[in-house]
Amino acid sequence: MLDLGTYHRIWKQEEVPPSRLPSSYPGWPAAGFALIGDFSGIQNFVFRPIPGAGGAARRLRSRSFRVSAYTEIISRWCLVQLAPYEARLLYSAGGRFLIGTPLFDCWEKTIEAMQASIDSWAWQNFEGELAFHLAAATFEAGRIPYAPLTAALLSRRKVALKYALQVSDDWSSEVFFRPASPGEGQCVACGITQRLHSTSDGETICDDCESDERIGKMLASANVARFSTDPTSSVNALNLGVELYPHPQQGMDGEWLSLGDMGAAHSWFLLHHVPKENGHALDFDALSDKAPGSRKWLGYLRIDVDHAGENFRRLQGDPLRTWALSRFLNTFLGGRANEILAAKYRYVYAVFGGGDDLFVIGPWSDLLDFALELRADLRAITSEDLSFSAGLSLAKPREHILTQARFAGEELEQAKEQLSFGRDVSRDQIRALGTTMDWKNFDELLATAKQVKTWQEEGLLPSSFLHQALRLHHDWSLALRKPHDQRRRLGSYRYKPLLYYQIQRNLKASPAKEWAHALLRSPSQWPWLDFIIRYSVLAAERGSDRGEE
Repeated sequence: MLDLGTYHRIWKQEEVPPSRLPSSYPGWPAAGFALIGDFSGIQNFVFRPIPGAGGAARRLRSRSFRVSAYTEIISRWCLVQLAPYEARLLYSAGGRFLIGTPLFDCWEKTIEAMQASIDSWAWQNFEGELAFHLAAATFEAGRIPYAPLTAALLSRRKVALKYALQVSDDWSSEVFFRPASPGEGQCVACGITQRLHSTSDGETICDDCESDERIGKMLASANVARFSTDPTSSVNALNLGVELYPHPQQGMDGEWLSLGDMGAAHSWFLLHHVPKENGHALDFDALSDKAPGSRKWLGYLRIDVDHAGENFRRLQGDPLRTWALSRFLNTFLGGRANEILAAKYRYVYAVFGGGDDLFVIGPWSDLLDFALELRADLRAITSEDLSFSAGLSLAKPREHILTQARFAGEELEQAKEQLSFGRDVSRDQIRALGTTMDWKNFDELLATAKQVKTWQEEGLLPSSFLHQALRLHHDWSLALRKPHDQRRRLGSYRYKPLLYYQIQRNLKASPAKEWAHALLRSPSQWPWLDFIIRYSVLAAERGSDRGEE
């Protein structure tokens, strides 16, 4: 197993002599066709479990695991179909894989037959909620044909599940419109109409949700996975399966992979950390209780690597460097992130991580610390060669996961597009508590916010002062948004005398007062004061206004 630094050096190096090729590099044909596999419908599938129904957390982690497992299974199945032709799997991560194969007679018909088998499996198991696409393009000179592959994949997506739903280019209405069967109803756990049964908890759920609960429970203690042809495996597709175990079992065939052990020779990097206490996994209600302050908010954090597609395109189809970059991203967002969670953030729940994105749920303040540490870790390895942006949303623990994932995604998009104060380039930022910040400033702002929270609890910063300062900051922000409005422009300076008055009237001599006075100078943390105050107000315990007059 290569370390992250080695992957980084390989992907950044223009040429690597054959004698220095890593043994784990699978190789790539000099000419042939590239086959890309790609899932669609992942987000709706993963986030379908309904909060409030029993076992929602278990079902969530099961569905995230199943997407990763299906990707691995289908990539391995494709390799088996193409085995006579020396196919090579370059990467498999984030719901996508890439295979290179020398050309052979009737290769297009072979790919179509493979797609037909996948369509049939996907329709029988998911009825349109998930689809998996295969697209291929020829190449020469040993280069990945990105542009033709992208075009082929777009065309394939337009005819999703074609071989399951069409007969002679017409829709198969008998397949497409399946009537409900006796005993079917709406599952309280996922909302889909399927055959139902009652659980020991008195809930009426479908077989798939019961299976998800079982897999989710296994994930809490799993350390290894076994890929085999065993039909009893928990996750099965196309006559291949994956089963989870705490430890490898003697006398069982198949391939055994460690779940993210950075030191293991054979690892499958999954972000699968599960918060536990006394050996039992915690649900979202228990996780929200770990949040500071009286409101007990859960945080939903989404992270996405900046310019990931552009970074791959810059490699100009070099298969070795593409392999190294893919391995780096998957190892970092799967293995390394999981190590950080297990070591320092035990109450953060991993939903998914790998490819070029990550999603975790937990006490909102823990997520801010985790995001900052993960960004610092990435910078330590890659310097400025790679960055990511992050978005955080807050909600009560019984809000629907799909809705909150979308809200966190909207915050992430603002982190990517909205300029933090004083910046002239976007991305490489975090958006949290209504404020967009670059990572360097965020490091200092988060430390200040924690200090302000302490001062508030000690009574050195009354909440009335913080609310007045927040209102002044709001007016200042509005004035900045209309720079051509003379009254607005002049209004942007009004906060200084008003803030000075509030400081002199409400604060006693202390380090807190010195910090408040520093906001009147330039440069200062004033442009991001809204984040500092919101953090303090949310995190401070009740009864923290002893200094208020």
